Amino acid sequence: MLKDVKIESHFIPVDVKIRERILSYGDELNRSSPVKADHTRWRLQNDDRAFDSFIDKFHEIYPKHRISELWAVTYRQGDYAEAHNHFGFELAFAWFVDTCSHCTPLVFPDICHPWLAKENDRIITPSNGMLYVFGSKDVHYVAPHTCTHPRIVMSGNVCKLGDW
Repeated sequence: MLKDVKIESHFIPVDVKIRERILSYGDELNRSSPVKADHTRWRLQNDDRAFDSFIDKFHEIYPKHRISELWAVTYRQGDYAEAHNHFGFELAFAWFVDTCSHCTPLVFPDICHPWLAKENDRIITPSNGMLYVFGSKDVHYVAPHTCTHPRIVMSGNVCKLGDW
């Protein structure tokens, strides 16, 4: 059993314009983060109003929190995310924008019992519009993407109101 990993799920419909906007950014970080895929800059919410509807809905669900960093990732075949966390924030999230049930899942490994292999891992199968919110200290990764189409995800870091 995973120690203290709590994942909340919500559905927020995806506007097709968001997908196109994300694809227009390409790889702004040049694969310099733990995410080895096309990665936008960290604070899209500051200068792109295309994401306001998502941000507003997120803040309706989490009224005592604010998104501090918002970015998007487009995984193509072979792209992946190394095991990492979002330490320094209250929460983090992944919102599946354009995926299929065969896309590589988001995995929260059992770091207390790694010898049990995948037996105790928490696995999140991508589904368009699904938002998963978790503690910022929770380690997670994405194995190499195997589908021929892009796997598009919007992610972010969240602080409690007053902490940012």
